[in-house]
Amino acid sequence: MQSAKRRSMAFNGMIQESAASSRKDESGDDGDRAEADDPFDNNITQRRQWQQQQQQQRQHLHLKMYKPAKVLTQFVFNHRKRRNRILLGGYVKGVAGVLYHDGSQSNNVSGMMAIGRLDEDSEGLLLLTTDGKFSERVRRRSIEKEYWVQVNGRITDDAIERLRRGVEIHLSSSSSCECERRTVKYVTQPCSVRKLETVPVNANINETKEGDITTSTGRTRKFKGMCNVCGKDGHKARECDQNSAVDSLQHEKGSREITSSFVALPPGISPSSRVATRDDARHGPTSWISIAIAEGKNRQIRKMTAAVGHATLRLVRVRIGPIVLDGMEEGEVRALAPSDIDAIRD
Repeated sequence: MQSAKRRSMAFNGMIQESAASSRKDESGDDGDRAEADDPFDNNITQRRQWQQQQQQQRQHLHLKMYKPAKVLTQFVFNHRKRRNRILLGGYVKGVAGVLYHDGSQSNNVSGMMAIGRLDEDSEGLLLLTTDGKFSERVRRRSIEKEYWVQVNGRITDDAIERLRRGVEIHLSSSSSCECERRTVKYVTQPCSVRKLETVPVNANINETKEGDITTSTGRTRKFKGMCNVCGKDGHKARECDQNSAVDSLQHEKGSREITSSFVALPPGISPSSRVATRDDARHGPTSWISIAIAEGKNRQIRKMTAAVGHATLRLVRVRIGPIVLDGMEEGEVRALAPSDIDAIRD
């Protein structure tokens, strides 16, 4: 027993000598520099606190991104999601060399996280950061977020007023057990709603895309994307034969003629890019509205418009507090300006 104890003490002494020798720098100093950099080498608790302070002093990345539709707001797969989904991480890693606002570069995007979430079928402004405390502080604040929503049909002033006052929607109660989950009624808070005559975002924002239409109870049904030129399913406007577009305005089943109120502006003009309403043979006229809310229930905007009789066809988040899309293209990532960081933090 004593011999084993002596061997253990000797082994520990060898480890301490090895650790001391490893702290010697190239100039021959026996660890004075290391002890100066790490003054709490013998105290584990203080050492961890010192390491956290050093981590906080490092430069963090704060980004804004135009998240495309059909992209999951997560960086890694989990077992509950199908692995053929598109993840957010691929877009961020593709621009990892020009992320800092001052022009400096960083190829390390480890620890990147999204501040809040955006539905897979939704698109628009999303904030990203490597600073966990900054993310927590922003998420705890009731920051107003503005959404531009394309809805089915010509929305009326009465429907807009109902959205402003608050409507009743159905939410799933939070529970870790599937058998205990149930649907509860919820009345949305009063918010700012207005009808849009034009869409002051990107030039391609009026193109209806493939996605899900959400009913007021949260159920979804598939909506197939259509061409803005001829109104038919199966191809996009850029793939449509422009020469035969006039002949395609009347559908084969004898439905009514399509009238497209498309207005394109010259290059370089970012605001007021398109007229916001369009008629098609399948869904009829559509409208664009702006909804600004300070809460964020699951698929809230889609359920709100469904509650007033207008299914959401497209949902784009254009503003989070003072931060706006500012003419960004889908998938584009930019560094947040220091003024934007201070404004959203305070």
